[in-house]
Amino acid sequence: DLAVTELERFVDCSSAWLLERVVAPKQIDAEVDALLRGKVAHQALFSFYSGLPRELGADRVSAENLDAALAYLVRCLDDALRTGVRLDVSDVEAAELRESLRHDLESFVRSEASSDLRFLPRRFEVGFGSERSSPELQRGLALGDGLFLSGKIDRIDVDPFSARGIVADYKSGKSVHSAAQIESEQRLQIPLYMLVLRDLVGIEPLGGIYHALGARQGARGMLRAADRDDLPGFSRADYLEEDVFWEQVEAARGRALAAAKRIRGGEVAHDPRGGRCPTWCDLWTMCRVRQA
Repeated sequence: DLAVTELERFVDCSSAWLLERVVAPKQIDAEVDALLRGKVAHQALFSFYSGLPRELGADRVSAENLDAALAYLVRCLDDALRTGVRLDVSDVEAAELRESLRHDLESFVRSEASSDLRFLPRRFEVGFGSERSSPELQRGLALGDGLFLSGKIDRIDVDPFSARGIVADYKSGKSVHSAAQIESEQRLQIPLYMLVLRDLVGIEPLGGIYHALGARQGARGMLRAADRDDLPGFSRADYLEEDVFWEQVEAARGRALAAAKRIRGGEVAHDPRGGRCPTWCDLWTMCRVRQA
């Protein structure tokens, strides 16, 4: 099985994928980077939401339990820093990491408390396509031609009165993707996670959203316009008509299948998305293409 994040990186640039995922160079000096921040944040949020009903006697954060929820969140963050993730950084860097994450995660939980969305966070770190997954998820998502997809959904929120839900993906940086960007930038995670939700988990997907933990901007993603009344508070541009919604989802499956075939065939080229290397790419010292 091929991972969703691996295929998405391959679509970004297959040369960058080769360097990151196959060559996989290691840094001599450890530092606090986006990957480390993401690991700590994901572990803290997993502990927080999975333990919320036991800790606060509630299924979601609200204005009434917000203070208690924030205190519990800090404990979950400290546990993640202490036991959940190995930190090979200095004491000063660890303290800076804790404070920056505390600020970002508290802001996120505050925004959840003020949301009008009534769906409840029910399943967390839902892995598929591996032996450690639940039996119904072990095979992974079928892409076609005998290829299957693996991955892990950060969170599934469900309607308490029906078998409907949305998928949520945490982003530790400051950027999230709108419905238009998911299509134009060929993002794979959210569309494919919705297929997993429908075909493997057995929940009807109403949409999928990205949460930027390091920014004040609201969640973005793609949602079914027909269910707008049940999904309040999102950007108007992210509600898609039914035919457009499912066309984008199936287009993502097709892109994933094409990328998977290229990986299996060893077809790697310098092919950054959009035709130009992004300014943020830090692989330029190893890339075979001379930078301008």
